[in-house]
Amino acid sequence: MGVMNELSPEVDTFVCRFSIPIRLDEERFQYFPVVGVFRGMPVDQVDRWVMRPDGRARTDRELAAEVLLELRRPLGSTGKTASLKFGITDVLEVDRAAAIIVSTFLAELPRGTERELESEIPG
Repeated sequence: MGVMNELSPEVDTFVCRFSIPIRLDEERFQYFPVVGVFRGMPVDQVDRWVMRPDGRARTDRELAAEVLLELRRPLGSTGKTASLKFGITDVLEVDRAAAIIVSTFLAELPRGTERELESEIPG
């Protein structure tokens, strides 16, 4: 059984840990570990998803905003998470954060005929 999104019960989701840069000031960033909750997508739709209808590539911000449902802060080794003090919109303002989100999504997207989404949304 796939993990279900609370907003739309028919959408499969998956979670993974990674680190994203958060802007501290004009020139400085700090990387924070997060748990991202992503919207699932059939692998055969990825090529169409990354391109606009006119054939141009979509931006990392556009792509990340569509697939990243939630960012949570991991709490130690227990698997528990907590809400972050910053939102997805704030995170996507940093170009490299959007790129990391998209590359993490593509790397961790479940593949195969049977989507193995046994993880649960921590929290």
